[in-house]
Amino acid sequence: MKKVLLIVAIVIAGFVSKAQQLPMYSQYMMNGFLLNPAMAGSFDYSPIRITARTQWTGIELAPQTFAISGHTLMNNKKVGLGGYIYSDDFGPATRTGIQGSFAYHLTVDRFNSKLSFGLSMSGYQYVLHEDLLNLIDDNDPSISYGKEVRFLPDATFGTYLYNSQYFVGFAATQLFEFKVDIGDGTTDENKMVRHMYLTAGYKFNLGEKMELEPSFLMKMAKSAPMQFDFNLKAYYQKNYWFGISYRTKDAAIAMLGVKVEQYYIGYAFDYSLSNIRSYNNGTHEIILGINLGEGATKGSSLL
Repeated sequence: MKKVLLIVAIVIAGFVSKAQQLPMYSQYMMNGFLLNPAMAGSFDYSPIRITARTQWTGIELAPQTFAISGHTLMNNKKVGLGGYIYSDDFGPATRTGIQGSFAYHLTVDRFNSKLSFGLSMSGYQYVLHEDLLNLIDDNDPSISYGKEVRFLPDATFGTYLYNSQYFVGFAATQLFEFKVDIGDGTTDENKMVRHMYLTAGYKFNLGEKMELEPSFLMKMAKSAPMQFDFNLKAYYQKNYWFGISYRTKDAAIAMLGVKVEQYYIGYAFDYSLSNIRSYNNGTHEIILGINLGEGATKGSSLL
C-alpha cells in the first residue's frame, strides 16, 4: 500500500507539480550557491560542498538527492565562477543536471557591501522509468513500459546584495520554461515553470562567542502556492552551529554542524507536517564541505 501511495504522490508532487520540480534542500543556508548563481565568488575562499538527502525514509522509492558544487572568486576580485552537478530521484523519474555559473561583483558603499549579478547555463536529463508506474489502465498504448529520456537546456539569473552582517538575494530559475515531452505528447502540466527565490538574513553578535542569524526564504512558482522557510541559526565560537527551520505547510527542521579548520560537516532532520507524515519516518540530509584558499579557516559566514 505504501508503494502505491508513494507512486501517486511522487508523480503528482514531484514530476508533474509545478511546486516541486527542483531539488529541495534544508541546509541551503550553508550553500546558497545552490539557489543563486550570483553567489559565485562571494567569499574570500573557495567552498566545495557535497550534499546527500534522503527524503521520507520508510517509504519505497522516496526522493533522494545528491549534489556537488563549488565556486571561487577570480584574481581581479570582481568575477566569480562556479559549477554544480546533481541527481534527483523521485519515484519513477530521475533528473540529472549540470550547471556553470558566472557572477560579477561591485562594491557599493563604504561598509564594503557588494552587489553581484549572476547567470548560469545548465543542461538537464530527465529519465522516466515507466515500468515503475502503477497504472490503472495497463493497456494504455502511450506507455511503453520501458525508459523515456529527454534532455533540456535552461538558465538561471540571480542578484545578491551582501556584506559580513547581512544579505538579500533574488533568483529566477528555469527561465526557458520548456516542456518535457513524455508519453504521447506535451501538455501544460509537463511544463518546467519558472521558479523564483527571495532570501534575506542578518547576523547579530551576542558577545565574543555567540552569533545569531535569522533568515527567510520565499519560494514562488506559477500556479503553485507561495512557500516560506523561516530559519534561526546560532553559532558558538565560530566553529559550531545549530538551528531550526519551519517550512510552511511542509516540515519542521532541526540542524547542527561543526567546522574544524577548513572542513565542514552538517546534518539536518525534517519532520513532515503535511498529510504524508503518517507514511514516513522523516528526512535526513548531510552536507560535507571544504574551504580552499587564503581565507579558508576564517569564522562563520552568512550562507
